Amino acid sequence: MPSTSRLLDRREIAGELMTFRLERPAGYEFRAGQFCFLELPDLGFQGDRGLRRHLSLASSPTETDLLFGTRKSQSAFKQTLAALPLGSPITIEEPRGSLALPEDPSRPLVFLAGGIGITPFRSLLRYAADSDTSHRVTLFYSNRRPEETLFLEDLLEIARGHDTLRVLATMTRMGESSEPWDGLTGRLTAATIREHCPEWPESAFYLAGPPAMVETLEAVLQELGIDPSRIRPERFTGY
Repeated sequence: MPSTSRLLDRREIAGELMTFRLERPAGYEFRAGQFCFLELPDLGFQGDRGLRRHLSLASSPTETDLLFGTRKSQSAFKQTLAALPLGSPITIEEPRGSLALPEDPSRPLVFLAGGIGITPFRSLLRYAADSDTSHRVTLFYSNRRPEETLFLEDLLEIARGHDTLRVLATMTRMGESSEPWDGLTGRLTAATIREHCPEWPESAFYLAGPPAMVETLEAVLQELGIDPSRIRPERFTGY
């Protein structure tokens, strides 16, 4: 059954991205890595696809509020979300999706994320940290510049407190950045994974991002010789 939530906070990042927090309705339960449909009130913006969309939950079930991240666009949904006053009601449907940490934590995991594809991985990492699941996870996170990287400091802080969780962010356009960066640079390649993740030969790989990026990452894993049965892709389409 749909529940009614409220918009608690909204932040813009580098003009293109947006994060927002919703009040977690009483009794709203979900698993790390899931998504849900949201329906916004009508502020007058017009669009063929209406005001109902699905978004990945970036928050963990261990957290109080519901966290989301998205890329801005001219769709009626995104324009409404950007203009919605704080405190406005939002309809939230039951969680869906099967992306999750495996029950058996013995196999190491490698998460490959690009841009907005980080949202389910933020949920999974936060849950693994809060619940001490003992999963060994290495996250490779590719973006253009630090200033347009969702949840960057949050993810690095999660990893600093847990020996089994690693976050390796790489920036592909540091020449356009106004912020310092001492981490990895360049596109995510097979060589990057070999160099920075010794457990890659026995790992399972989760991929998330725009379709073109996921296809590129699948080609990287093909170069590494990873069996398709050990690859879980999630394609994020924009609207």
